[in-house]
Amino acid sequence: MRRVYPLPGFVVALVIAAACVCTGQSAQATDGAELQKQIYAARDRVLPALVNVQPVVRDFSSGTKEKSRVTGSGVVIRSEGYVVTNYHVAGQSEHVICTLWNKERVRAKLVGGDPLTDLAVLKLDFSEYEKKRPPTAEFGNSDELQTGQIVMALGSPFALSRSLSFGVISTTDRYLSADFRLPSGERTGIFNTWIQTDAAINPGNSGGPLVDLSGSVIGINSRAFMLANNLGFSIPANVVRQVVESIIQRGRVERSWIGVEVQPLQELEEFFEARAGGVLVSDVEPDSPAGLAGLRAGDLLLRVGSRDVSARFYEEIPDFYKSIADLPVGESIDVDYQRGGAVRSARITTAAYGRPSGTDFEVRDWGFAVRSITKQMALERSLDDLRGVLVSGVKGGGPAEEGGLAPQDIVRFVGETPINDLEEFRTVYRELSATERARIMLTVKRRDSSRFVLLKLDNGEG
Repeated sequence: MRRVYPLPGFVVALVIAAACVCTGQSAQATDGAELQKQIYAARDRVLPALVNVQPVVRDFSSGTKEKSRVTGSGVVIRSEGYVVTNYHVAGQSEHVICTLWNKERVRAKLVGGDPLTDLAVLKLDFSEYEKKRPPTAEFGNSDELQTGQIVMALGSPFALSRSLSFGVISTTDRYLSADFRLPSGERTGIFNTWIQTDAAINPGNSGGPLVDLSGSVIGINSRAFMLANNLGFSIPANVVRQVVESIIQRGRVERSWIGVEVQPLQELEEFFEARAGGVLVSDVEPDSPAGLAGLRAGDLLLRVGSRDVSARFYEEIPDFYKSIADLPVGESIDVDYQRGGAVRSARITTAAYGRPSGTDFEVRDWGFAVRSITKQMALERSLDDLRGVLVSGVKGGGPAEEGGLAPQDIVRFVGETPINDLEEFRTVYRELSATERARIMLTVKRRDSSRFVLLKLDNGEG
């Protein structure tokens, strides 16, 4: 008969601990294997729809029209060959070459772009493409995202095609200053917050998809903070879906505008007696719909149409602007606002937001480039009207630079001829170029003052 001796207590503890460790490792291995399967499945749903985008873009910032080839990313979203990417990648492209997942190269054309959300739509030309068309990726619901959710960023970082990085959502509604501008000069991010992620987003990832573990596109990668450790930002899918649909249907995005600038209440609630919330108006354009309706700075918007509005924090500001932008142009809406403790009402008829930026023109013989002035450009620069053309670039060593012309100057006169718009400027420029004059005098507006700029077209000889 074999005698059984009880084990000492510490031995029992070690045995139990060892069993737990082994069980834990097994559970972790199982969980890890399942996660790996999810990653593979999500990858396989989207990676075949990934596109390497190589547009030839035009740039006037040096004072001359320059063309360069850049590299970005995109994703096929419709079977007809529609591809979504960033405006700063392809929004000013002259022609585009896309490389598909199977390494086949296909030409594409620009359908339209929206700098205000940094989105553009391309359409692949399958007329000479005989192979199987790429599959499409599907959008998810970005309103359901959570901080800590696992995501993947796909694209062509530093032109390294078909790359995938892995991370989590750092926050779902990051506010980034609406004063941020794209390389072409337009403001962006006015109507949306951003998905922040630590999945690596580098130059070349722009326009590529941010994907969840179900294989749905929940964002389009757009920005990163250089010199930071994986601070990347994506445009939420619900914003992308709406903008893309508008571009495909109409070639552009139509938005409404009432002419108010707002700021978050934060620490000002007590001063403005904002007990029930509201949106604080910080500025009103005088001849805007809101200005004509009697609104002014310091008013507290409480209700716009059928919607109660409130913005205590910066993160809530883009949603307010978007709620106005989404209204039909020309629609009359009732607005409730608070002034001096009393609630008042007004009726406002929305106007078109207008183009965020104008058309560029190279003034080759004079050594600079100009851009037509749109309503939104005038508002951003606090211009009294749209007269003149904006200097968008000055050529180094040219007559304009030597004469003291600077980017952001507004050309109001050429000689004694007033300039009201780009077409008038082009006409005067061509007429004077044909006469081969040696001296051209420009009158420009620089900040709040006017000054003369003399262009010496003969380099000072004769």
